[in-house]
This record gives sequence, C-alpha cells and structure tokens, in this order.
Amino acid sequence: MDRQKSSKRGSLKISEEVIATIAQSAAVEIDGVEELAPAKSSLKNVFIKPKQGYIIISPMGDVVEITIGIVVKNGYKIAKVCEALQHNVKESVQGMTGITVSRVNVVVAAVSFAE
Repeated sequence: MDRQKSSKRGSLKISEEVIATIAQSAAVEIDGVEELAPAKSSLKNVFIKPKQGYIIISPMGDVVEITIGIVVKNGYKIAKVCEALQHNVKESVQGMTGITVSRVNVVVAAVSFAE
C-alpha cells in the first residue's frame, strides 16, 4: 500500500518499499549493527530485496509502524544499539517522507561473533 499526500499542487505517493529502503539504510548506519536479520518470507508486508532483510512496514491510518530484525555485533550493549537504531530510523523516515512513524520495533535475531 502506498502512502499518499495531497496538496493544491497535486499528490505524492510514497511506496512502502521506499519506506523500507530508508529504514534499512538508517538501521545499518548504527554502530553495533552487523546487518539486518534475514527476511522472513512468510510474514505479511515484508519487502525483500538484495541486501535488504527483515523489515515490516505496517500502515495505520496516517502513520506507519516499522519492525526491523537485526544482527548485533559482539561486545555492544544491545539496549543502546536498539535505542540508537529506533531514533535514527524514525528521524530518517519522517525527515525524508514527512510520514509520521508511530513506533520502531526492533527484533534482535542474533549476535555476530565474526571478526
């Protein structure tokens, strides 16, 4: 489902795939995030692209809720990584699209011990 905004000049549609791409980019910027968790193909509203993992965009009226699965690097405090990710994803999506993000849910799927 696309998110649509209208004005006197016309309308603008932003696809959920674009929102997922922005969220993915913002998530992997965070220190301590190794990568996104592998996509769960059986879940509804999951966008799967190369190098894009587990991201669910759930539209609720004029706002969206975002769920992201991640792999955290060993040695990082999971709570701090998740808080930074939530803030960065929310600010990035809202700043680029103007769409209100009601919440960002983070699923820590694994911890990476790779060096």
